[in-house]
This record gives sequence, structure tokens and C-alpha cells, in this order.
Amino acid sequence: MQCAKHPGAAATAYCSNCGMALCPECIAPLESRILCAPCEEEFRARQASAPPPVVPPLNPSAGKDFLVPPIPAPQGYPYCPPGVSLLLGFIPGVGSICNGDYFKAFLQVLVFGSLVSVASSHEAGDIGPVFGVLTAAVYLYMPFEAYHVAKKRTMAVQGIAVITPFEKMRFPELWVGSLAILAGSIFLANQFVPGTLHFVLRGWPLILIGIGVYNLTRHFRA
Repeated sequence: MQCAKHPGAAATAYCSNCGMALCPECIAPLESRILCAPCEEEFRARQASAPPPVVPPLNPSAGKDFLVPPIPAPQGYPYCPPGVSLLLGFIPGVGSICNGDYFKAFLQVLVFGSLVSVASSHEAGDIGPVFGVLTAAVYLYMPFEAYHVAKKRTMAVQGIAVITPFEKMRFPELWVGSLAILAGSIFLANQFVPGTLHFVLRGWPLILIGIGVYNLTRHFRA
């Protein structure tokens, strides 16, 4: 998840009032809660204009005066509770929609639909089961990813910043973008030149060769 104001910076917390994703530079210097700059100004203005606490008369049962505890300020809310996000996540894209991540939901539906199409296509040939396993992995990934996002936002409302397990599995944007363009180009070419996908899939051992060459290169350079 990226910061709402700085697209290049990773979000480390969410505003507890409006739910905006924040990077360390956007977090207002308020100790009690995590707020963005506009909500922090509104919070301080509300505190300044709040009336002083009311001191009621002597409490006969306690034998001393007591102060009525102040009413807590309204807090923000996550889009979905974690449990609801987990259940809706089993419907491709719906868990992310529940969390407000519409672009992520679009990508999930697109990737899942593409894998289902390839796995059920006769052009996949002998490696069709491999795409079946990838399809199952993506299907199981979606509900757990939606759950962890909702859980993180729920904790952020309470002022606790956490990092989800999927945020630790960061992939270089260059590789992800290049692979997405390559896969899309192959699927597009297959629409106009039947058999392109089958030809490319038959060369899948080249992936293992490329991984081996990459690791050997790094080994000898070290």
C-alpha cells in the first residue's frame, strides 16, 4: 500500500479518523492517536473549543468529588472487519473491494481469470496442471491478503502500526511490470496467431535455465 499523498512512499500507518494511508512524513506529531495533517488540525481545534469538564456535586456513596470522564473523540473506521474481508475474499476481487482497494480488485480478477482460461485451454498441453496449481494459489491468496489488510487498518484505528506478511514479500517493480507486459503480449499475440501460446509454453524449461544462469552469475561475481 502506498501513501495517499506520496505515491512513491510505502504507507506505514492509517489515519485513525479518515482512514487515509500515511507514510512517516505525513503522520501528524500527536502522541495519543495517528492522524493525517487535516484531521490533526480539526482534532486540536475541537479540543480548544471543548467546554471544561463538569464537576458534579458531592457523591454520597463515595464521599468525595469525582469528574465525569470525557467522551472519547470519534475515531475512523476500516472499510471492512477482518472476518468479513476474509469471507468475501473467496469471491475473486470482492475482498479487496470491501477494503476499498478497487484497482487491486481489478488486478486480482484479471490475473485469476487469465489463469483459469489458460489452465482450461487445450493449448496448455502437459503443463496445464501447473497453471491449475497457480490458479489455486492465487485463489487462496486473495482472502488472506484481504484479511491482513483489514486487520492492519483495524489496528491502525487503535494507534498500532503493523506490517502484514504480504508487505514483507516485496517484489521489484521492474520485474513485475516486465513480466506483466510479457504475459499480456503473449496472450494478445495468441488471439491473432493461434498456437502462439502453445509454442511459448513448450519452452517453459527456459525459465529454469534463466534462473540457474542468474544465480551462477551472482555466485561468480561474489
